[in-house]
Amino acid sequence: MATTLKKQSKTSHLTPWKPGQSGNPLGRPQGARSKFSEAAAQDVLKDWTSHGSSVLERVRATDPSTYLRVLFSIIPKDIAVSIENRTGPMDSAEMQAMRRLVAMIQATASAIDPETVFGWIEEDLRARVAKNVSAEGEG
Repeated sequence: MATTLKKQSKTSHLTPWKPGQSGNPLGRPQGARSKFSEAAAQDVLKDWTSHGSSVLERVRATDPSTYLRVLFSIIPKDIAVSIENRTGPMDSAEMQAMRRLVAMIQATASAIDPETVFGWIEEDLRARVAKNVSAEGEG
């Protein structure tokens, strides 16, 4: 307990650094980290441009789990969240149908609001698949 009091009394006269004053004036110069990051990014880009696709092919064939982990680590988080929120993946036929639908809507987008097009599609589909109800007494 006495040693605790001694330590407190030795440090009690110290004051924190003044605003704008560095605790390590001989530390890393400003911009050093960004220069390093830029140089590293340029080296990675150069290597990727030369060898990236062949490395991806080799890793995909020899270590699929690492391949997937790397791919998902570079996907922006907002895209990853939308992928995770899906109830299941689309199959090829669904993707083709979606692409066709999007292309049709985009073709009309300059002249007609896309929401209007969605309304027309919904209305037409409901009318086409509705069951005919015969009136009472008709045979």
